[in-house]
Amino acid sequence: MDAASDSSSPTTLDTESQTRLRPIPSTRTERPCDTCRKRKLKCAKAPGQAQCVLCIFHGRDCTYQDGPQLRRKRDASLQQPSPGTADGDTPSRKRPKATAEHATPSLLDQTLGLHRTTHFKYIGPSSPQQEKLVDVMHQVDGSGACSTGTKFRRVAHHVTFLSKSDHATPLSVDVDQNIEAIESLVRPHGRGLVDLYFGTVHPSYPILHKGVFVEKYERSYTEFSPALLAAVYLLATNWWEFDHHLSSHAKPDIGALSRWATKALMDVALRPKLSSVQAGLLLLQKAERDSWVLTSQVVALGEELGLHLDCSDWNIPDWEKGLRRRLSWALFMQDKWGSLIHGRPSHILLSNWQLPDITLDDFLESATDDNHQEGCSEVGKGRVLFIHLTRLTMIMVQALESLYGPHDTRIQELVGSVGVQGLLELVKPLVVQLKDWVHSLPPELRMTDIKTRKLCSNGYLHLSYFVTEIIIHRHIIENLDTAPLPLLSLCRDAGRARLERAVAFVDALKPEHLQAFWWFAAPKSLAYIRTYGGLLWATSATKEEAEFYRKKLADFRWGLKVRAKGVGFVMAALKEMEESLSEIDMSKGGVTPEPVSHETVPL
Repeated sequence: MDAASDSSSPTTLDTESQTRLRPIPSTRTERPCDTCRKRKLKCAKAPGQAQCVLCIFHGRDCTYQDGPQLRRKRDASLQQPSPGTADGDTPSRKRPKATAEHATPSLLDQTLGLHRTTHFKYIGPSSPQQEKLVDVMHQVDGSGACSTGTKFRRVAHHVTFLSKSDHATPLSVDVDQNIEAIESLVRPHGRGLVDLYFGTVHPSYPILHKGVFVEKYERSYTEFSPALLAAVYLLATNWWEFDHHLSSHAKPDIGALSRWATKALMDVALRPKLSSVQAGLLLLQKAERDSWVLTSQVVALGEELGLHLDCSDWNIPDWEKGLRRRLSWALFMQDKWGSLIHGRPSHILLSNWQLPDITLDDFLESATDDNHQEGCSEVGKGRVLFIHLTRLTMIMVQALESLYGPHDTRIQELVGSVGVQGLLELVKPLVVQLKDWVHSLPPELRMTDIKTRKLCSNGYLHLSYFVTEIIIHRHIIENLDTAPLPLLSLCRDAGRARLERAVAFVDALKPEHLQAFWWFAAPKSLAYIRTYGGLLWATSATKEEAEFYRKKLADFRWGLKVRAKGVGFVMAALKEMEESLSEIDMSKGGVTPEPVSHETVPL
């Protein structure tokens, strides 16, 4: 079943420009220093500097004590693949060259959240660094670059950040060790995994800047935060079998890669950057890695970086503004949907987060480089999906806060004073908004919009829609005890229709849907459908009605089982049901409940 069966005309994608980062080439011809020689890297000095850029980057002395290493001739039959090619791969798939050029001045120096050697923490209005005092005592740099000796950076009126060197934080010395350990787990397949990530995950979950990431990777994998690189590799392994070359090799050690990703994320928590938030969000998308505790940590990282603020007028690159808006929304959605499926209070108050509507203008990368390999998703469709998910989230948040918030006693008082009709009036605007949202979906977001040999990620958007419907109707079903017969029948019929639509949606999933990217909330969303059906079963007024729901949910569970093999989110959903709902496992012959007594309104 398609939630967008009567959607409107397609959304037109705007023409986009692509920002590319290019290193400044080195002109040094002298022999490399000891550090660069050991790493087999090119030694480069910036103008006017006595040390090479790599030694400055790592805070080491630039020495020339070691002599040149002797090179041994090796038998041609024992030669390793050249640095430009992966083991047994064609020259078209090149491994990143580990050069020191990435440490030369670049456009990353103009960024606020991706500076190479410095991290910035937002100074809040009540923090000890009072803004007027900062103006008097320090020279605040608002130029967009991090000047040497500058302690503060102002990006807009009353928006100031405190800058700190990455190397002055604990655990900073572990970066090299972490990145090498992570790369060693996937070598020589790193580039293949990067291509898989941008072909399957990134199109519908665009929280990275593809142009920046790929160009950095082509220079060297050592440019990246270990946590982000590990998270990209880890997510991409879900589609290992979809790559012709990778599928002929053994998969990396997923457990070890996951452990290194977690360690690396904890190591960078004290020097937050946008890459730290990106890494945390990507780790949370693994079906088995969803964690409410990690969600709270990633939200806190985002607030350190000022992602809760509108950056529209900040003195930072335009591409970073778009990336920040996407990350702000991704964090907001992670928190709010996590609050729903975990049953926990949200960490984010709408009054504290400035969230301008996201548009296609926030995707400054070019979509013309869409991957045409088999199994990849469509970039343009994914961006529209992300935008419509933000709009659906706002409706879900209203339903969550009004029906399941800490002040839900008001609902009981409302029902007690004016009956269930008062509750229906309360949720009516939400129902109308949901209908309008469905009608606004363009045709490319329908479940039937499947292209030949392409994966389709529309499923997780529609599943989120059905869950939003269910949380509204679940609350209505729970408050029907004293409803008059006509209204009770109407509400239960509406509730039954929602369950049938959600089950039909799952039954209609095709391989192109199941094998695509599904976000973190998908497993518990499927469990939500089953518990909702369980509520309808438990409140049935007749044995016939109860038997209908028992059979419907048995069929639903069976449908998930036959789709589970090789589909991570479905396997996680079944595990969730087994762990928390086994006592009402009606597919194993659960006991039909006694009919619910409606003394004044018997069915």
